[in-house]
This record gives sequence, C-alpha cells and structure tokens, in this order.
Amino acid sequence: MAGFVEGAEVMSTWTKVGIIADTGAGIGIVLTLFYSIWTFRTTLRDSYYAELDRVYFELLRIGLEHPDLVDVPASTDRKAREYDSYAFMVWNFVETVYDRCQGRGSSKRRLRETWYPVIAAENALHRDWFNVPQNRRKFKEPFCRFIDAQYPMPTAVKPPPPVKDRSASPGARGSAPPGS
Repeated sequence: MAGFVEGAEVMSTWTKVGIIADTGAGIGIVLTLFYSIWTFRTTLRDSYYAELDRVYFELLRIGLEHPDLVDVPASTDRKAREYDSYAFMVWNFVETVYDRCQGRGSSKRRLRETWYPVIAAENALHRDWFNVPQNRRKFKEPFCRFIDAQYPMPTAVKPPPPVKDRSASPGARGSAPPGS
C-alpha cells in the first residue's frame, strides 16, 4: 500500500504542475493579446500621422506650384473653377482630420494638438468658400457645426461712437469763454 500512496502523491504533484502551467499559459495568452492590441493601436496611430502628413504635403505642394489657387480669384471663370476645386480638396482634407480626431484617448489628443492648428490656418484662408451654402452641403452636418463652433467667423467690429470734442464747446471746463 505504501507504493500506491507514493504514486498518488506523484500524481498529485504532476496535477499541481499542470495547473500552474495552464495558469501561466493563460496569463501569457492574455498578456500577448494586450501587447497585440497596443501594437495595433500604435501602428494605426502612426499610419494616421503618415497619411495626413502625406496628403497635406501634397496640398501644400499644389499651393506652392500654383500660388493663385490659395486666394479667391477675382478674374477669370477658369481660375474660379480651379480655386473651387482646390478649396474643396482643402476642406475635404480638413474634414478627414476632424473625423480622425474624434474620440478619446491620448492618441486622439495628440492628433488634435497636431492638426487643429492646421484646421485654423486653412479656415482662415478658405472660410469664405466654406460659407457658401452649396459648398457647405458637401460636408457632414457635425463637421459644419464643429467649424462654426470652434472657428467662428470674426464679427465686424463696430467703430466706437464719435467722441465729442469738449475742449471746443462753449462752457467746457478749461475752455476760454466765447469771444475772448
């Protein structure tokens, strides 16, 4: 009977080792899964930056090669059509940036920190084009609301009311009486 007890203890030891190995394997699988998710998200974030950089570089290159596209043309119909196409490309890019920046997390925050100043710059250049109703219809309503809220059109500053020149009016303090 002593041999049977020793065999049971050996079986019990191997069972414990098996349980520990299974637990270790399960933990390893979970850690590998988390690492895979982290790697995927990092790669995705890096590809966002690379894609946005590439597209924006191309837009800037077009603007450098054709500086007349950066300003609203006042001359020919052909130039107006070219500007219209260029402005649409720019605003389409800006909407893509907006879409990519939606959500929470540090990677989205970094995208916003990097690309929202670009949105502000392009808004300053091409806002008049965006405000044309037929052009606004080309974009999603949440994006239009975002632009209106985050980058409002500057309001015209009213000139202050004219200041009366009291020194020339009769009876003002420090003025000489009329006829002196």
